[in-house]
Amino acid sequence: MGREKTKRNLTFKPSFKEFVPENKKYNAVSTLLNEEMEAIYLMDILDLYQEEAAISMQVSRPTFTRILKNARQKLTRAIVYGNKISIEDESTSYIVAICSSNKNDFESMLATDEFIHIYKMQENDVTLIKVFENEVFINNSKPAIVLPKIFLDFNVNVFVSSKIGEGLKNSLLSKGIQAYEKQINSKKDLLTIINF
Repeated sequence: MGREKTKRNLTFKPSFKEFVPENKKYNAVSTLLNEEMEAIYLMDILDLYQEEAAISMQVSRPTFTRILKNARQKLTRAIVYGNKISIEDESTSYIVAICSSNKNDFESMLATDEFIHIYKMQENDVTLIKVFENEVFINNSKPAIVLPKIFLDFNVNVFVSSKIGEGLKNSLLSKGIQAYEKQINSKKDLLTIINF
């Protein structure tokens, strides 16, 4: 009887779950597992060392190396043979960040506002994790430099703001964080932005 697979710590939420070769009928499907996408994210987007990435996923380094090798082989086969790439996403929750000028609501939602709200969204439930002062506001810093670091500390998957500059949007995307430009009035409105 085989050993039961240990639970991996997965924080990445894919924005897109399928990639299909253009102008050609694909031959087969290469499916990346959640853990394989997480390994690619940690190594190739966040530029972590394998030891750091293994700790983040709560697996041994040899296990992480195997997961990463499998992911890269699947991606390579898909590119070489023209396979469709499908990304598995079993996670049913998101961590969402919103900046606001108010500690209790969203009257203004700019990256330079005084407070950062962090929420966990799971199915039809929105739960506040934390509200704290925004370093961008306090130190008059550039959002594109400061916010991605803060959001990574909270494993944020999505940032929602009424206005997002290209620099911030690109900085967030480079860290695997989706950015939505939309004004909302309450935390329940978040459910209309993100599809589960």
